[in-house]
Formats: sequence, structure tokens, C-alpha cells
Amino acid sequence: MVSNVSPAASGYSAPLPSSPKTQQQDPVNPLQRQDTVSFGQTKVTGSQAQNMVYERAMEKLRAVVDEARAELGVPEGAVLDTSPDATAQRILDFALNFFDKYAEKHGLNDDEAGWKQFADFIGGAIGQGIYEARGILGALNALNPDISANIDKTADIIQKGLDDFIANGLTRET
Repeated sequence: MVSNVSPAASGYSAPLPSSPKTQQQDPVNPLQRQDTVSFGQTKVTGSQAQNMVYERAMEKLRAVVDEARAELGVPEGAVLDTSPDATAQRILDFALNFFDKYAEKHGLNDDEAGWKQFADFIGGAIGQGIYEARGILGALNALNPDISANIDKTADIIQKGLDDFIANGLTRET
């Protein structure tokens, strides 16, 4: 069995630093504080700054998704099945596609020992990707219980797929 591909909950967070110039704060209640960021003559509240960072992050995320969509040949506007089963299958298909190159580079045989070594490696990479995805979604306040459960289910399906790969290798089309 490969080490579990679903890592622990993320520790991602991006708190805004406090402004050195704060207005009459109650030292007992730091929640009364209103931090500001200054851009020239314009003052921006912590909430406004966080919204700017959020919007910029979403722009970057959209660009990454658009680039991945183009690389995968998925037409703009196409409906993509995002169920845990379909997502796990896409991840497995993509990842296991690299076995032959990895085996050649690392001198592995196309047997259970070689499959296990590759599955351990690729499972770790997938686990890291899941961890980072949780972190990004958490930082964007988009990680709700339903999404978290779907991520867990996707990770479980991937784990089963990697275990199947270790037991049976790749199913090769002839």
C-alpha cells in the first residue's frame, strides 16, 4: 500500500500586518483596532487590502485554470465532470502516464517492485498537490464541509487506483 495521499488540513493563512501608526487602541481589546495600509495619499483598510489580494489571487487562479484547460485540450465553455470519481480518474490517468519514463530514468522493471516505487513517488506528489489545494481553498475561504468531503473522497479513490496499479501495473491498449 502506498502512503496515504490525503495530507492533514492546511496551515495556510495570510494575516495582514498591523500598521505601526494605529489610532487610539484599547490595549485590552485588540479587535477594536482598525489597521490601514497607505498607498501615497490614499488609505486602504485591512479589509480592502484583503479584498485586493483576494481578487488578484482569483485572477491568477483563473489564468492557471485557463492554461491547464488549453493544455488538456478542453474547449472553452466545455462542461467538465468534477465529481470525485472523474477527478480522481483524470489525476490517475495523468500521473500513471509517466511510469514508463520514470522507470527508464530510474532503472525500474515493469513489475510489482517497480510499480510500488513509482506509486510511492507519484502518490507523494499527488498528496502534496491535495495539501496545497486545501491550503489555497482555505485561504480563499472556499473550503466548506462539502468540498472537503469531496477532496477526501477523491483522495481515497486515487489511493485505491494507486493500490490497483501496484498490484496489476498499467493496463496497456494494444
